[in-house]
Amino acid sequence: MGRVLTMTNSNSVTAGVRKKTIGREIVIGPNAIKFVTIAIFAILALVYLAQSTAGANRSVKVRDLSDKKAQLQLEQERLEVEQTRLKSLKEIDSGVEKPALEPVGAITQ
Repeated sequence: MGRVLTMTNSNSVTAGVRKKTIGREIVIGPNAIKFVTIAIFAILALVYLAQSTAGANRSVKVRDLSDKKAQLQLEQERLEVEQTRLKSLKEIDSGVEKPALEPVGAITQ
């Protein structure tokens, strides 16, 4: 059979004597509280920075999309004006009677 290794604080290794094992208590002293507090503040600072950076990135994307939308609206207005101008030129051309040319058969002078 295998032996069981028991870690103890006592110097007694006699068989049949109950041994006091190492305590599993967590002792939180002033240094541990300081460390935990600093760690919590560091984590909160990182979360804040991540959120503010994400918000700034979103606002930059929104501004870029707004600028692109404004440019496309200006382009649309310009194309509508161009379309109206071309339609009016077509109507002018269709309204003017073109003189019918006679085929050149004989030249009389």
